[in-house]
This record gives sequence, C-alpha cells and structure tokens, in this order.
Amino acid sequence: MRKLKLLLVGVALSLPLLSQAAVNKGIEGSVHDFSGTNNTWNTRSGVCSPCHAAHHTDDAQIVPLWVHATSSGPFVMYDSPTFQAARPGSPNGSSLACLSCHDGTVAINASLSGTNGAAVMIDPAAQIGPDLHTTHPISFTYDASLALLDGGLENPSTYKIGDPKTALTVQTAPVPASWSGTSLTGKTIDEALLVGGKMQCSSCHDVHKLIGSAPSSGILMKITGSDAQGRGSLICRTCHIK
Repeated sequence: MRKLKLLLVGVALSLPLLSQAAVNKGIEGSVHDFSGTNNTWNTRSGVCSPCHAAHHTDDAQIVPLWVHATSSGPFVMYDSPTFQAARPGSPNGSSLACLSCHDGTVAINASLSGTNGAAVMIDPAAQIGPDLHTTHPISFTYDASLALLDGGLENPSTYKIGDPKTALTVQTAPVPASWSGTSLTGKTIDEALLVGGKMQCSSCHDVHKLIGSAPSSGILMKITGSDAQGRGSLICRTCHIK
C-alpha cells in the first residue's frame, strides 16, 4: 500500500510538470518567446514570466495568473447593422490580455510592478487596436440564440468541427487535411473555439501554439487553409454558413 501511495503521489506531482513542458515547447521559438538574450528586459530569461507569475497576480484574472499590465484602451468596438449580438462595451477576458500588447498602448515589458527598463512597444505591423471597428468582433456571447437570430451562423453547441455544412449545396466540412497540433475534429464550436461561451481573439488564435493548426501556422491560427471549392477560409466557414 505504501508503494502504491508513493506511486500515486509521484504521478500527481509529475502532471503539472508535463503540462508546463508542453506549453514551453509550443511557445519556445515562437513570436511570443521573449526569453532570448536580445530581450535585455527579460532578465530572468523566462518563457512564461513575461505574462504569468505564480504569486501576486492581477486581481481581475482576465487569464490565469496574469501578471502583465492590462490595457485600458479606450477602445472603439466593432459595429454593423448586420451584427446581431449584444454589443460589448469593451474587450474582456483573453482578448483584453492579447490587446495589452497588441493595441500598442502598453509596453511588452510592462508588468503589474512597472516597466523593466525602457518601454518596448509592439511592432506596428502587429498592432491591432485600440480602434477595433474594422476587425472581427470580439468579446460577445455566441450561443444558440444568436445563431437562430442571425440565420447565417452554426449553432455552437451542436455543430462539430468536421461536420458537413448545413443548408448548403456544397457541404464540404471546413477542416484542413491534417492537424499539426491537438485535433479539433469532433469538438463543438463551443468546446473548440469559444471561451466561456464568447468569441475572443483566442477563438481563432492559439497563443501557446499547441491547438489545431497553430503549431505550423505563422499567425497561430487554430484552423488554416481555404476550401478547395472556392468557399473561402476554413476558419471563417467553421462558424459562418457559407
């Protein structure tokens, strides 16, 4: 019994380490890896520490153990006469975390405790916002009610990645030929893409470079490629009935 208990403890202790190793492997060498020697502000050469910490993190916890400074905008949100969702006043959750570098108002090396050295701003080519009115809407609830109201969206709780498209003459499933990361086939839109039932930046992009097509996609897209029959982007066709 003692040996069994020791074995179970050993397995339990190893699980977080394996998980962390997997995350590091995805981020290392990616555009989100700031551990290189040329990043003089990252004095610990940490892979995770530019965004996360174990203690004294953001009270709001917009993402787990968030320690980066958070943008306050002000943001201009997407709007359109055809946009049927309840309009969020500003980005929230994981999208706000992304924008805390990508909106160009907060330094990459800014943490809750201040900026380590001279401010390092994001490359203008990677800046998105704080004017978001020309980008895909984010931080809105995408559910069965919205799908029914819109008429051109799949039901996120029932439509599964890889299913044929509904109500179309051409019903090819919007999936790539293969997945370079964790397969999304068979998961609902809610399970595979949404965050707490909301469309966020991380619905399409995987910052940790592990999910779907993200490991081999330069822009960390979870689903990549275009439909061979000319129906457009596979990531767009996953939610939109096109």
